[in-house]
Amino acid sequence: MISFLLTFLVISENSPASEIPVSEIEARRFEIKPAQKSSSGKIYLFDSPTVVPKTGNLILVYDDSKPAMAFRVLKNDDEKKQFVGKRVRRYDGTGDLELKKNYSSIEKIGELITPPPALQKPPVANINEDLDNSALPPPQAESPNKVAATETSALEPPENNTVEENPTQAADFKEPEKTDPELDESASIKELDQIDKETPKDDLEEPEEIEYDEQTRIDPFNNLFSVTTGFFGNSSNFSTSPYLSNGFSISFAKVLITDAFISEKAVQDSLSLEGGIINYSILNKDRKNDRYSLLPFYGNLFYQLHLSRTFTMNAYAGIQFNYMTSADNPGDSLETLQGLQPNFGVGAFFSLGPQWYFRADIGWDRITGGLSIKW
Repeated sequence: MISFLLTFLVISENSPASEIPVSEIEARRFEIKPAQKSSSGKIYLFDSPTVVPKTGNLILVYDDSKPAMAFRVLKNDDEKKQFVGKRVRRYDGTGDLELKKNYSSIEKIGELITPPPALQKPPVANINEDLDNSALPPPQAESPNKVAATETSALEPPENNTVEENPTQAADFKEPEKTDPELDESASIKELDQIDKETPKDDLEEPEEIEYDEQTRIDPFNNLFSVTTGFFGNSSNFSTSPYLSNGFSISFAKVLITDAFISEKAVQDSLSLEGGIINYSILNKDRKNDRYSLLPFYGNLFYQLHLSRTFTMNAYAGIQFNYMTSADNPGDSLETLQGLQPNFGVGAFFSLGPQWYFRADIGWDRITGGLSIKW
C-alpha cells in the first residue's frame, strides 16, 4: 500500500517524492465531492458523478495541486454514484476535507508492466561456406569399445519418463479465494460511524508510524542553562512568611519527558528536572548589624508549555535546602534561616535569538529574571 502511495506522488508535480524511481501505473482522474464524514473523520461518503471507483482500490485526493489525503474504497453504489472511503494517509497537516466541495482525485487501476525485449534468433550457419579446418582441433581416434557402446545405445528405444497427469485432479483444483474483511461489495452503504467501528485499525493512521516524521518540535532542545538575578525568599523550616533578599542563581535543567500531556503541532510540552544553587545575604534582620550569608541549593520538577518558537510558559515545584555559610553578629535568626523550604511558582521564556532566551520567574521562593541558553 505504501508503494502505491509513493506512486501517486510521482504523478504530482509539486511532490518531493517525484524523484523516487517507482514503476509506472495505470490511473484515471475524476472529480469527487465529500458528502458526509464519520465522527472520527476517518470514513467519508463521496459523491462521484462520473466514475465510481472499485472497492479495494486506493484513491488520492488533491486540494488544488497538492495531495491532501489517500483513501481505500470500502463500499460503492453505482446507482447513486457514491462510494465510501477509509482514510489511510494525510499530507502536509491536512485536517479534514470540506464537505460539499469539489476535489480532484486519482484512482490507481493497475501497474504497467514493461514487456520483455524480443528474443533474437541465434545466427544460422551457412552450409555453403567453406569451413576453415585449421581452426578445428585435430580428430582423435575413438576406441572400439566406445564406438560399440554408442551404437548399442542408439539401437535401444528411449525410456519413457513422462508422467501422465490425472485430469480429474486438475479439474477439481481451485485456487483459494482471497477475502478482505473490510470489503463487502454486496453490502449497502450504511451509517459512516458504524462502518468506522466495524473496520479494523489501520497501521497507516498511527501518528507514531506516519505523522511523527512530518511533525516538527517547537522546542527541540533537551538542555537548559540559566543565570538569573533578583529577590530570593527564605522560608526555612516551612515558615509561612518568607524573607526576601537580593542575590543570584545558576541552574541546569534536563528534559525527562517530551509531550508529557500535549502532543499537537501548534502546542507542545515537556517535563524536566532542574537543579540549581543560589547565593544571597541577609543584612540587619535582627537589628544588631547582623549579616547572614547563605548558599541554598534546590531541585525542582520543571514543566514547560511551548506555545511557539519564541514564547514558552513554565511552572515549577520542588524542595530547597538553605545552607548558611557564615554569620556575623548573629541574633535569634541564626536558628531559623537554615533548613528545608518548599519551592513553587510560574514563569515564561522569551526568545532573544537562536537558542538564547530571557527568563522570568515569580513564585513563593523568588522573583527573578535572567538569561538562558538551550541546546
